[in-house]
Amino acid sequence: MDKGDSAAVTNGGVKRFAHCCAFVAAAVMVLLTACAPEEASQPRRLGVTDAAHVDDIAWSADRRLFALYSTGSKDQPDLAQFTDDGVLSPIELDANGFCPQADFFDLAPLPNGALGAVVTCDEAGERFAVRIEGRKLVRLASLGAPNRLIKWNHDMRTGWLELLTGDCMSLGLFQNGEAMAFPSYKPTDVLAWDLRAASLENANCQKPGRAGFADVDAEGKLYLLASNRAMGLSEKPDVPWQPLVFDQYSKQLRKFGPEFTEPYDLAVVPNSDSVVVSGVQDGRRGVWQVFAESGKVALLASGDFRAVCAAPDGSQIAIVRSTGSKDEVLEIGTVKGK
Repeated sequence: MDKGDSAAVTNGGVKRFAHCCAFVAAAVMVLLTACAPEEASQPRRLGVTDAAHVDDIAWSADRRLFALYSTGSKDQPDLAQFTDDGVLSPIELDANGFCPQADFFDLAPLPNGALGAVVTCDEAGERFAVRIEGRKLVRLASLGAPNRLIKWNHDMRTGWLELLTGDCMSLGLFQNGEAMAFPSYKPTDVLAWDLRAASLENANCQKPGRAGFADVDAEGKLYLLASNRAMGLSEKPDVPWQPLVFDQYSKQLRKFGPEFTEPYDLAVVPNSDSVVVSGVQDGRRGVWQVFAESGKVALLASGDFRAVCAAPDGSQIAIVRSTGSKDEVLEIGTVKGK
């Protein structure tokens, strides 16, 4: 073999070696990418406040973004809408409508596509579920006690009451205008305590075990977070909260996905059998999409996020990030089924 043949063999070997190294490197990169937490594309800013904090947000069926915001001058938040330019524009309620001086406590889309809220109208503190129509509020139901929120079922006749008062936090059924205990469910070993025993009053607030952060999908399934150790909303950072889903027709209650600590909000993602949770998972703070069927989780955005809501078609979510004296609302895409 002459030097030319030797050089050709050597160069061919080098090329084959380099090709193998490149293939291995590419395989390693694919493996590392598959193992890394999945994070969606960069968020897009929808709006920013001026010396105000956004307490809650909700998209209407026509993709207008509404918010409850508060300033240092008022205890309860007011209603506003973000303009196309991202400016928070307050909404002054019609003086001739129901509850023109409403104090707002919750904002959420209704099953029929309209925008709903929970309000009080006077010093008595009775809470009402209402529908927002332009600058008017339309009464839907009296929720009774001054510490209740509601997530409606698709029939708009029944729903789920969430009790939030002091260190007490529990869930119950709202039916025929009355508050009722949580329905019977199976299996019963999902929790170390009975959801039915968590009264909508204050009788059981001295024992650990809380449920809340609830939302309902179009099929009537209730998604929530529950903790065997929690005593209330303000918990130590190491207190875990487990996602649960309850099918009110089959009466099945089951766990899905990983535990979270320091949760702030939960919202159903339409058309996906998943929810988004703002909180801490495995030591990382952000907004997470959790799939009920597979239990898999995807990181949508890292950071200190608060309120969260999903677009009507489930393709995006809006999330609130606090930046000192101002808050900003960001939009980010969701992940398809996993």
